[in-house]
Amino acid sequence: MKHRKTVGLDDIPIEVWKILGEIGIAWLTDIFNRILKTKKMPNEWRKSTLVPIYKNKGDIQNCMNYRGIKLMSHTMKLWERVIEHRLRQETWVSDNQFGFMPGRSTMEVISLTKIDGKI
Repeated sequence: MKHRKTVGLDDIPIEVWKILGEIGIAWLTDIFNRILKTKKMPNEWRKSTLVPIYKNKGDIQNCMNYRGIKLMSHTMKLWERVIEHRLRQETWVSDNQFGFMPGRSTMEVISLTKIDGKI
């Protein structure tokens, strides 16, 4: 994760975990394992703040001209990455799946299909 990002409700920036090094990794490993065993996570991790960001186009008073970003706990983001990594290791995904996959693009498959002459 990048440095100097706005923190969530727990007020723990990612820099804290990086500075703690091995001690931080051991602590995070312990708490993540506890979450897996107990199926309970800190309530602060579940909360986020939605911030509307103007897209710089159209009427500033029209809600459709905004996109939202969600400010959430950096520790929760680390937890999500751990879970995503585990799921990707344990889940089989078809070679034909291009959308929502890292390193793959739906535009890529459309281009390949056009080259193959099927469209």
